[in-house]
Amino acid sequence: MDLFFGASTNASREQQSAKVRVEERPAKTPNASVNAPTDTSPTRRARPQQGDQIHKEDRRRPQQKDQIHSEERRRPQHDDRKRRRRLDEHRDERHTLKKLPTSESSRLSPRNSDLVNANRERVGSLPPSPRPRKSPVRAERKKPASSVAVSSLGQEIERCASVPVQASNVRRQKALVSAMPSPVDDREADSDKPVAVVSSVDAVRQSESQYEDYFRWQDGEDRLQTIELHLPASGATESYSLLMPKSFDRESESRDEYLPVNDLISTVRAIALYLVDSSDFRHKVCGDKENGILRQLERARNRLNGRDFVGAVHEFNRLLDLERVSSNIGPVFDKSHIPSDLAIHIVEQTYNRVVAPTVDMLRQYKAFSNNVYGEILPTLVSEFIERAGISHDTTFIDLGCGIGNVVLQVAAQTGCFSCGIEIMKVPARFARRQAQEFEQRMRLYKLNHGAVQVWQGDFCESTDVQRMLPRADVVLVNNYAFDSALNQTLLQMFLDLKEGTKIISLKPFVTPDHKISARNIYSPESILTVRRYQYWSQCVSWTDSGGEYFVQTVDRSRLNEFLAQRGML
Repeated sequence: MDLFFGASTNASREQQSAKVRVEERPAKTPNASVNAPTDTSPTRRARPQQGDQIHKEDRRRPQQKDQIHSEERRRPQHDDRKRRRRLDEHRDERHTLKKLPTSESSRLSPRNSDLVNANRERVGSLPPSPRPRKSPVRAERKKPASSVAVSSLGQEIERCASVPVQASNVRRQKALVSAMPSPVDDREADSDKPVAVVSSVDAVRQSESQYEDYFRWQDGEDRLQTIELHLPASGATESYSLLMPKSFDRESESRDEYLPVNDLISTVRAIALYLVDSSDFRHKVCGDKENGILRQLERARNRLNGRDFVGAVHEFNRLLDLERVSSNIGPVFDKSHIPSDLAIHIVEQTYNRVVAPTVDMLRQYKAFSNNVYGEILPTLVSEFIERAGISHDTTFIDLGCGIGNVVLQVAAQTGCFSCGIEIMKVPARFARRQAQEFEQRMRLYKLNHGAVQVWQGDFCESTDVQRMLPRADVVLVNNYAFDSALNQTLLQMFLDLKEGTKIISLKPFVTPDHKISARNIYSPESILTVRRYQYWSQCVSWTDSGGEYFVQTVDRSRLNEFLAQRGML
């Protein structure tokens, strides 16, 4: 019994082991080859029913291998590019550190100076690398060091003359504008650093290729292109060009083009009428309608007679020198208020020498934005001065002054303190350069003017504006293109204005029929009264037609009366 039970037990064990061996044997598939190697991986043993999918993956492996090999073939090229990039960086770093003077490293902080010295040692240990050859054009256009002081735009023009002639006009204009000094703070603006005057010849030289002879010279005559004109200040002269723009139309005589001959005639007239206290000199220059010097200049200009024009200029210089010896040089008007014609002439001279040669730079603004550029012309500015009662003891501020023409004209015509702020970089730089040129030109004519300050920045955030608004007597805002949000921000700023301050704008900040009520007693409009005026054609730069402007006055008396009637004071 026991033997039978033991034999049956051993037989069952052998059957179970055989069954296990059969189960461990891999199942044959129709697609498997006879000599295919047996896969003993755990995945194969656990999931033999996925054999078809596994073999498909095996068939895809050669493609993956080919892709891997192709990536390995691309790696050396990538490594070469990285190596060349590192060498270029090391070369540039070595070139920069070798150029760094000792004085520059001495001004660094101790930590930065140690870092520079460590970089010098590290870069010096690198193997030398060849430097790329510079093209002749780049060598010509290389800018000088920023530490070189430039005293006049005439020198800046010569410095920018290295730009090739075939370069575009915009590139030349950018070079000229970049040479101008950037806006500075009040301390530098009030400094006594001398700045040379930009002459008529300097203004023409900026685009001399676009000019040609104005006069017709006879055979044997010297073809003069410049002439010296004496000015009221002792020993002061200015070189005037005798050229004209090639696009100049003698019939229309567009005011947008600078014609040096007309500028010289206007200067002679201004000196004779306002700056020499001698009736005899005035009669010889402009009193004699037939043979006076002014008439000779106009006749020679109309007939294109260069010899007669030069002769009349020399005669004017001789007479002016005689009056200087007789001490008759001086204004014939009240020094506290310059005639508008003379002030406009000086401001236009400043504009023609500083802004006009590169005026295309002012057109680089975003359309239909708050930064759209436009100028208020001198005729309308003179009306603003009369309407607002600006005098020598007034404080005037222009919010969005552009190139600063209004600021300069107000300072020249009234002698008051005049300031402005401009957010765009190019117009603000022009305004700063115009202020310097204006100051020197007023000295040449022996005229006094009010202090001028120009800032660059956002008038909504400027601390200078926040400091000046409570002191301002007249505020000008050319809000013709401002959106409603910016106008509302300005209204909140006007709460800081003192009583009686006048706000001149091209769009009203308060409607003429505004009435104070319980709902709006805390709104800024309730402290303003407004009057509307009309201006005629050719008063603004963006249109030839007329329009209207508004003068708002800070008047809190109406609001106080309203509050007192309701017992709210």
